[in-house]
Amino acid sequence: MFSFVDIRLALLLSAAVLLARGQDEDDGPFGSCRLDGQMYNDKDVWKPEPCQICVCDSGTIMCDEVICEDTSDCADPIIPDGECCPICPESDGPQEPDYGVFMV
Repeated sequence: MFSFVDIRLALLLSAAVLLARGQDEDDGPFGSCRLDGQMYNDKDVWKPEPCQICVCDSGTIMCDEVICEDTSDCADPIIPDGECCPICPESDGPQEPDYGVFMV
């Protein structure tokens, strides 16, 4: 099992590799980024993989893993095609109203 330090080190190394890739010859406008031959403008946001999101920030590519919401209260969560995070599908039948928690 990975420790917190191992995960942080892996993220740091991933960021360093992406930075190195993003610093290719600067053919585009000031602040733009290039990754795998694709040019991104400053402040562009994209998802190279379903569970990863990247942003071009003044010529620097920064990527991070998507953090999913907890679906442990869902009986049968699904992950939609092309998405990263599981969702709880809506039931077709009638649902009981959610009245929240009451203090008496």
